[in-house]
Amino acid sequence: MTEIAHEGYRPTLFERLAAAPHPSLSFQASFWHATAPEGPQTAPLEGEAETDVAIVGGGYLGFSTALHLAEAGVEATVLEADEPGFGASGRNTGFVVPNFLTGLDPTVMARAMGEEHGRLLCDMIGQGGELVFELIRRHGIDCEARQSGWLQPVHTPEKLAWLEDRVAQWRALGRPVQALSRDEAVYETGSDVYHGAFLDPTGGHLNPLAYCRGLAAAAVKAGATVHTGSRVRSVERQGDRWRVATDRGVLIARRLLLTTNATGGGLAPKAEATQFPITLFQVASQPLDPALRDSVLPNDRAAADTRKELVAYRWTWDNRIVTGGLLASPFGSAERARTYHLDRLREMLPQLPPLAPAYAWQGRLAAARDFLPRLMTLGDRESDQGWSAIACNGRGMAMTTALGRRIALWLSGGSNEKLPVPITRPDPVAVPSLASVAFSVWLPWNRRIDRAELGRAK
Repeated sequence: MTEIAHEGYRPTLFERLAAAPHPSLSFQASFWHATAPEGPQTAPLEGEAETDVAIVGGGYLGFSTALHLAEAGVEATVLEADEPGFGASGRNTGFVVPNFLTGLDPTVMARAMGEEHGRLLCDMIGQGGELVFELIRRHGIDCEARQSGWLQPVHTPEKLAWLEDRVAQWRALGRPVQALSRDEAVYETGSDVYHGAFLDPTGGHLNPLAYCRGLAAAAVKAGATVHTGSRVRSVERQGDRWRVATDRGVLIARRLLLTTNATGGGLAPKAEATQFPITLFQVASQPLDPALRDSVLPNDRAAADTRKELVAYRWTWDNRIVTGGLLASPFGSAERARTYHLDRLREMLPQLPPLAPAYAWQGRLAAARDFLPRLMTLGDRESDQGWSAIACNGRGMAMTTALGRRIALWLSGGSNEKLPVPITRPDPVAVPSLASVAFSVWLPWNRRIDRAELGRAK
């Protein structure tokens, strides 16, 4: 009998600080929460129930896995502590990015994971945008989806060689990407600070909370069971079954999958410690003059550049600009979180009027030390049929949706395709809470590097 967690778990000081945003930056304060359609009607788990696959965590990864399992005829039950999309899935910028973070191109992936897994993972993420928008169309998900493309502008001429190489690598895998010239990048972004751009036309943007709620509704319609308001307090292997205990019920499952991202709460400490949460702030401006869309992202693309402190921005359906990122102190003032990223964006786009923060909110992404997804075993034996999956790493929507589908195919036994990631044991970071704070502490140095590079590029 293997007990993975218990009710005596106590989060660290850093975990408590990161998990407790300023009241004005809460989940309910986001633009997405204000505009997303309601999710499916669900209820907490009461008493004892049984299922084939228990999934803990109601974000993109959990609901994509549940949806595809249900479509394959496998009984799946999702337990979510709050509501669908309450974590990072409902708080991000809403970018659909069918690619990895800067620097993780196919040749790097092959070296890091081996030729086979590197190719499988690149194929999976490369097709991730197409999968997201196909699911939206197939299930009629109302989430203001725009498959208008994803841009990665380069901020220095020195990166043009890297840009050409990146495009060549992804084209060799059959992806329809292209390199934009300086003039094309300036037109597409509206800013003359850029020297070119990577464009993937299969990406885009949407309301991330609405998409997550839509995935949950699709999973329920397909036959999956979803219990919200069901915080899991412990998971325990008993014989050939998992016992998953919540405040008000117990779920007995043949197989267990944890998809809690940065909000596991100690259910599987070693697996959770393989990632570190990074606190991000998002803001949506007041509605702007629609005529500005002629000179700022005129093709309604999502853009995130190559700086160390990257600039990411997009339009909403009602002509707001959404942007965000890190702050040097993740525990700083709410006012700084509301204004910093808008002011920074306006410096780059002087055609914009003064921007006011109509909505501002805080969330956490989870990253592994190598920024790659993981599928890790739980329990003492590989035969225990328990796993923890992490996939966000700053590219959450396409990556998690696609990985959820592949995990479901694997669990259902209906595919001969191999998993795109190897099954491993947890490899925890020494002090994950300190590692998460390090990103913000290091931010002033990254800003200095960015300013020097931009200065040389003028």
